[in-house]
Amino acid sequence: MSPMTSALISYWHRLPAESPIARRRTLDTIRERVRAGLEPRSALVPFALGDVDDGIVVAATQAYVAAGPGAAEAEALHEATEWVRRGLALNRGAVFGALLATADEHVVEKLSALRLVLSPVEIEAVGRALGLQPGPRALAFLLDWADLVAGGDLLRESQALQGIIDAGVRARAA
Repeated sequence: MSPMTSALISYWHRLPAESPIARRRTLDTIRERVRAGLEPRSALVPFALGDVDDGIVVAATQAYVAAGPGAAEAEALHEATEWVRRGLALNRGAVFGALLATADEHVVEKLSALRLVLSPVEIEAVGRALGLQPGPRALAFLLDWADLVAGGDLLRESQALQGIIDAGVRARAA
C-alpha cells in the first residue's frame, strides 16, 4: 500500500469523529508546517482529497498549489487538475472551484476540458468554492460553460450554473 493510500485511510477513519472546525484547525497547522518547510506538500493531500467540507477542500487545494514556486507550482496545478479528471477527490467540485479561483490561464484551459464531467451537485460545490464574487476569468469561464450546456440534455447542470452566475452578477452590481 502506498504512503498516500495509508494517509487517506487514516484521514477517513478520523473524518466521522472530528468536527469540521477541528479538521480545519489541523489543516491550518499542517499548512503552516508546509510553509515553514517542516512537512512536505503532500501532507495537504488527505485534506484536499479525503474531506467533504467545501472550505477545507478549497483551503487544502489552494495551499497545495501555493506550496512551491515556479515549476513546483505548475506541477502542483497539474496534479490537482488530475484529481478532478480522475475523480480522486470526495468533493471534486470544491477542488475544481479552488483551481478555477486561481485564475491561472493554463489551469482554466485544463478545466475547460473537464467541466462536462461534473454533476449538478459538484457544480454547486464549484459555486460555493468561488463564493459570491468570482473573479473576471472565473465568471467568463462560468458564462461560457452555461452557454455550452444551455438548451441541451444538461438542463440540471445549466440551472446550477445559472444560479452561480446570477449570484456573482448580483454581487458585482451591489
